[in-house]
Amino acid sequence: MKKILFIFSCIQVSFGHGDTWNIIQDAIWNPKCTMCHVSGSSFAEQSGLILTDDVAYEELIDVTPNNIHAAEDGLKLVGTNGIGSLYNSFLWEKINAPNYEHFYEDHPEYGSVMPLGLDFLTNGELEFIRQWIIAGAPEEGIVASESLLLDETVFSPPAFEPLEIPENGIQIHLPPFNVPPQFERELFYYVEIDTPGYVYVNRIASTMRPGSHHFIVYTYDDVAQNNLPSNEVYRDIRNFDGSTNPGVLFQMQFQKFISGTQTRLFDYTFPEGVALKIDPSFGFDLNSHYANYSNDTIVGEVYNNFYFSDEADVEHVAEILQLNNNDIYLPPNQETTISSKFWIDQEIGEPANIFQLFSHAHKLNTEFKVFRINQNEPDSRELIYISYDWEHPPVMKFDPPLFFNENEGIEMEATYFNDTDETVEFGLLSVDEMMIVFGLYFTGEQLNNDVQNTLPQSPLLHSNFPNPFNPNTLLRYDLPQSGMVNITIHDMTGREIKTLVNSAQSAGYKTIQWNGTNDNNKSVSAGLYLYTIQTGNFTQTKKMVLLK
Repeated sequence: MKKILFIFSCIQVSFGHGDTWNIIQDAIWNPKCTMCHVSGSSFAEQSGLILTDDVAYEELIDVTPNNIHAAEDGLKLVGTNGIGSLYNSFLWEKINAPNYEHFYEDHPEYGSVMPLGLDFLTNGELEFIRQWIIAGAPEEGIVASESLLLDETVFSPPAFEPLEIPENGIQIHLPPFNVPPQFERELFYYVEIDTPGYVYVNRIASTMRPGSHHFIVYTYDDVAQNNLPSNEVYRDIRNFDGSTNPGVLFQMQFQKFISGTQTRLFDYTFPEGVALKIDPSFGFDLNSHYANYSNDTIVGEVYNNFYFSDEADVEHVAEILQLNNNDIYLPPNQETTISSKFWIDQEIGEPANIFQLFSHAHKLNTEFKVFRINQNEPDSRELIYISYDWEHPPVMKFDPPLFFNENEGIEMEATYFNDTDETVEFGLLSVDEMMIVFGLYFTGEQLNNDVQNTLPQSPLLHSNFPNPFNPNTLLRYDLPQSGMVNITIHDMTGREIKTLVNSAQSAGYKTIQWNGTNDNNKSVSAGLYLYTIQTGNFTQTKKMVLLK
């Protein structure tokens, strides 16, 4: 049950700035938002939003959000179409704390309710902003009463609830722990598991209290059997006085990654017939990282479920892909792009079918790309993954899996904006940086005459990736039989701007790239576009967002 904390104030409100927008700026953005959303900060670079007086209005109005998922849903930060814009506003989604359950249950990929680490906006502030949006979000004029700000009622979120324990599987629990004010706490918590022998995991789910940066589950192997941590003991990487714990850092070298998420609500099911083989006799080491930007202590807590599959139902045993570049050097007050290549023959040793990828970096990261590369074609790179959000990177699923020959590989390319006065290098702490690609794969020849050799059962146009994009994106589509294929791109007025495909094609799983140009090879403007496939009697249209 939702609880409301009511704080009554009889103090007369008068900000003396007249225009509703000016009051929003002076009474809400400036005291509660601009400490993070300021030019030059990594947070502003990450979110793509500056809220200082000089640019805030232009930064908000009719701007596509940096969040990939919100942009794909067609949201603007704030639109000017009145009440219709309210329900199409990413800003409103992010600040509307009373809609807490909808936000985290329906859109966990949107990140966190704002302001991060501080009290939610009052009901009066929210209503004031709501009326401004409904009025068309004008820069001038009075469209909301200042008296609304007298309501200092603050929403209190519902009680944190655990996941249901799986009938066939196990649940591991990271018990509640305190995170002091203005402190980032990262810790490990080792849990022994009373499940002898290997288990096959085909689904992983987790839920965590607000304030989490990430949650990762590690295990160990026989190399580390004499260095296993003590059971059910919190082990902080950094003490409350800022000093590090060398013993904790030492144990990290023996860890083996199993799963991880930077989303508060996470639920991933493996492709049919695929499962991760785990030896639970070495236990699970739970890694949690919480950031508390408030002046009050907050509480961290995590539940994680592993769901088991019968061995007889497993056709492909999944393996963990972890590509890590430790060669990171970021000079102060500048942007730096780093790349690193990894070859399948060296990393895996045999052909691989990759069906999941996601990135991991810290708060200075502004863009993370992954390319498919080929030793025989050194100038060729195929973009297969991109993230603009270090805190909530997208988890890219490939169905069917991407097949990599031994002569192919993966190139990571990450861009960082170091807004500090200090050089930042690779490290394990939140003040350091990382450049990691995690993924899942299984070995074997392409299509292996079973899952992948099967032609599509029906025609299908997949969502493009990445989305939003700049300037390249991939369009995937399935053809159950050979025939004429037409793929076109239109702007929102219905005007055709590009024909990508207009030819006969054989049946199978297809991919085509669009580079953001029209039929005259001229770059098109940023905005929302439609792409349509026609083959036989089948027609399907989807949306995509081009950023500049």
